[in-house]
Amino acid sequence: MNATIELFAAPERQRARYIVNHGFFEKGEIADICIRHLGVDAELTTRELAERVMAERDLDISDTTLRNSVVFKVVQALRHARRRKLVRMIEKKKGMCVWGAGDAVTLRAVANTPSTPG
Repeated sequence: MNATIELFAAPERQRARYIVNHGFFEKGEIADICIRHLGVDAELTTRELAERVMAERDLDISDTTLRNSVVFKVVQALRHARRRKLVRMIEKKKGMCVWGAGDAVTLRAVANTPSTPG
């Protein structure tokens, strides 16, 4: 009970906490952005990829808490993409994964409007 009271009693000690939830990014958006950047710049770290994802979404890159939340989403997206051979993990440097483009080539078609027979 005292811990709960402490949370609300000292607002100067409270830090902003962000959780990037499932609705924040469209399905596959993070992986698509990362794969596109890996195609241009052969190797990038997870943090560099997260910063590029944030830049494309006009998010504040200097916000460390938000960036860390996006980093976790990038790691999750890249692990799924690695299973599909879209990316590959090259090495780990100082606890940070270095990623490269994968061997598989896939096409993702997204239809915004229903197709009409013509």
